[in-house]
Amino acid sequence: MGATKTVLITGATGFIGRATVAALTEAGWQIVQGVRTDDGTLASGTVHLDLADPATILVLAKGPRCDAIVHLGARVGLSGEAESEMFTPNVLATGCLAYLCNLWGAHLIYASTAIVHGVRNETINSDSPVCPDTAYARSKWLGEQLIEASNARHCILRIAGVFGNDGPAHLGLNRAIEGAIRGEPPVQFGSGSALRNYVYVKDVAQAIIYALQKSVTGAHLLAGHDVLPVKEMLGQVCAAFAPGLHPVIKEGAQALDQVITPSESLPQTRGFLDALIDIRKGSRP
Repeated sequence: MGATKTVLITGATGFIGRATVAALTEAGWQIVQGVRTDDGTLASGTVHLDLADPATILVLAKGPRCDAIVHLGARVGLSGEAESEMFTPNVLATGCLAYLCNLWGAHLIYASTAIVHGVRNETINSDSPVCPDTAYARSKWLGEQLIEASNARHCILRIAGVFGNDGPAHLGLNRAIEGAIRGEPPVQFGSGSALRNYVYVKDVAQAIIYALQKSVTGAHLLAGHDVLPVKEMLGQVCAAFAPGLHPVIKEGAQALDQVITPSESLPQTRGFLDALIDIRKGSRP
């Protein structure tokens, strides 16, 4: 990569953020983490950056420049937040970060969501229309539009559901993995025939590194290459973490498919079973 480059990361302590910090550090980047609170004793390699207070972003224009910004932080809105509550952290803050990128000549990597194409859309590809039908998706789409309008050099990653060890519990696969590690059977609602291609968190981190190193620009869908029914994923989770365990099947509404065609401009992700094996290695005491 030549001379050491510096990257500012928002959401660095989150699920994707932790994997990304580790991968970028290994790849030789100098990391600057944006932290929400400032008690006057910021650790080395951190800056005060609160997405709910855009002034903390704009003040960074007076400090040292970074070669890239990886914007992973967001308010997901899982507690029924109104769209207005997500405007500042998800939209306005994103515009401020795009401003910094223009000022610094930096490359902006923005973590958006595949559901800007609709949470009930069963097949999503690069030609799918944008139709955000949740408050969170609308806020991410507005963030995308600000980035586009800013003319900053950018790569937008519209990411599918992300799984891994200690992943967010709103994704059923993450709950299944955590339970199986503890020896608890996952729960399968209905037939489990709905198709998914979730993406492993370490593959998201590798896609970010690739986008930075190859100067990838534009909007790209990021999803796993293995398309599997939910019942097969749960079966593989049991086999990987607790052989002899089987999913508990309960009555439930039939879920819709949601298959996302990943961008050919990004590296191919590892197979689903390979990802589970990697998680198993990392979860051992």
